[in-house]
Amino acid sequence: MSVASRRDDRLDFEEDPRYEQANREALWAIGYWVAYTVVVTGLAWWLGYEKSADELSFILGFPAWFFWSVLVTSVVFAVIPAWIIRRHFKDVPLTRDGRPVPGPEGRQ
Repeated sequence: MSVASRRDDRLDFEEDPRYEQANREALWAIGYWVAYTVVVTGLAWWLGYEKSADELSFILGFPAWFFWSVLVTSVVFAVIPAWIIRRHFKDVPLTRDGRPVPGPEGRQ
């Protein structure tokens, strides 16, 4: 195969539009994870770093830094994925032609 014919083959490549959607969804998922990690770590550090045992306050038996940074943040961040999925994620067919993939009962 000559170099010229290989260049022509590359020009005929058509990217599947589902990849663009998948990349956007992956970026949303990574952004969510980074935001969650930064908030949990930041709050824990801000509320509890270099505090002596005498300075710690407790909420429901947990140190305040743990209660706010882990428990409350987890509850708040449990709601965010529902909004992200409804707003930014789309159902895309798994096959190129858009036909549904047969379920287990359709296989032989």
